[in-house]
Amino acid sequence: MVNNVGYFLEMLKEEFGDFEVNEIYSTELGERNVEILEVFVDKERFLAMFQSEKKKGGIYLWSLIITSAKNTRTIRGMDNMEGMKMRIKANIKSIIEGISE
Repeated sequence: MVNNVGYFLEMLKEEFGDFEVNEIYSTELGERNVEILEVFVDKERFLAMFQSEKKKGGIYLWSLIITSAKNTRTIRGMDNMEGMKMRIKANIKSIIEGISE
């Protein structure tokens, strides 16, 4: 469930099994969960900060900041879990392609 701290870490491990993921920081700030992770892909790495807060009707207010040596990307939205997961996966794949070029 996305409103538990550790959700983003588990999602990365599940969706991208070849990542080495280290948790730097995770906490609950009121109703908001915050995770900061260091992710290694091959010989490169990026940092990711994920925040989520459950709203009414199964909708989540969320944001993700991904920073690598070559790029920084910020995305945010209000989506159900499937929509959020799809958008996060697409942006992480894009960052990985940018890292390896």
